[in-house]
Amino acid sequence: MKLSSLLSIFLAVYRVSAETGLADEFQPSVKASCVGGTMTIRVDTALPFDGVVHGPNRTEPGCSVTGKGGLKTYLKIDLGVPEGLPGSCGVKYNPDTEERRVAIGVRAHNTIELLEDRLYVVTCGKAGFQNSRNEVSVVQLKVTDGFSKKNAVLEGSAYTLRAEVLNHDPNYGILVKRCFAFDNSDTSVELVDDRGCRTQKLISEFSYDDSAGTADATLYSMFRMPSSNRTYFQCDVEICRGSCPKPSCDLDKEQITQKIDNSELKSVDPFARSQSDDTITTSTSVFVAQPGSSAAVGAAVCTGGDLNPSWLTYLCIAFGVLFAIMLLINIFLCSAMTCSCTRTEVIEKDP
Repeated sequence: MKLSSLLSIFLAVYRVSAETGLADEFQPSVKASCVGGTMTIRVDTALPFDGVVHGPNRTEPGCSVTGKGGLKTYLKIDLGVPEGLPGSCGVKYNPDTEERRVAIGVRAHNTIELLEDRLYVVTCGKAGFQNSRNEVSVVQLKVTDGFSKKNAVLEGSAYTLRAEVLNHDPNYGILVKRCFAFDNSDTSVELVDDRGCRTQKLISEFSYDDSAGTADATLYSMFRMPSSNRTYFQCDVEICRGSCPKPSCDLDKEQITQKIDNSELKSVDPFARSQSDDTITTSTSVFVAQPGSSAAVGAAVCTGGDLNPSWLTYLCIAFGVLFAIMLLINIFLCSAMTCSCTRTEVIEKDP
């Protein structure tokens, strides 16, 4: 009886393996990318995938996705959910390394556990590298108005896209390659190719300052994606010992002030990397407000400058010093008047 039961279970597992067609060829690869407040996990398979990808707790809402017969399956985790609460999907944050880590299960069948099922631990963190001082240098991507970083911008206005090495080591140079803009959907537009040359007239070529560890490109006219008011920018930055060789680019330098045409929008894979071994990925995002809208007023207020500029601090210090001087003068005058009144009273009582 027991032998027949075991044989039935074996046949059932064998039948499921045959149905999935992944028994010996099920070797998925898993990659993670953290952009904005979302961790996107991509599972690549050689054959169409109809299984399930899930976090440590498969039944947790929003922490699993079923394959739809494609070769690429995506699981998106909201990083805004506090650790330990439902929806956090078991993501652990390390404040020392600023890395996020999560265990991911990739199952060939959506209901039955099989021997070929895989378990992975994926991480994503800061875009950094170890410099010659044995310290970590981080590459930061940001949108600026030429002076300070902006989180909200106006559509149609010009801004600067800057890649900057924090804790810069002069022994290393950078080359910005393969930049693209995208939103939370599959809408994206390539801005810079794998050589480091712009592919759109929306942006200028990057200019480099190796002594400061910065690379700047002008966004002639800020744009937004059709289905979102939040635009993400992502770039691969190649790290070179010494100055990176710059490519020869021949795209017309004519500026453009028109909006993105739908024909320019295409799907760009955020997980693809250039061929260089010393390449890291960095990203940023901005909220884009349309001119004349109520959001544009808020954006204008937010982008009008630093809420606590340095000149305001110095002005407050100057007023404080003047107030202290005036207080000392008043105390001195009051003391002098008190002494004078006392002396006059003594003279009047003298016969």
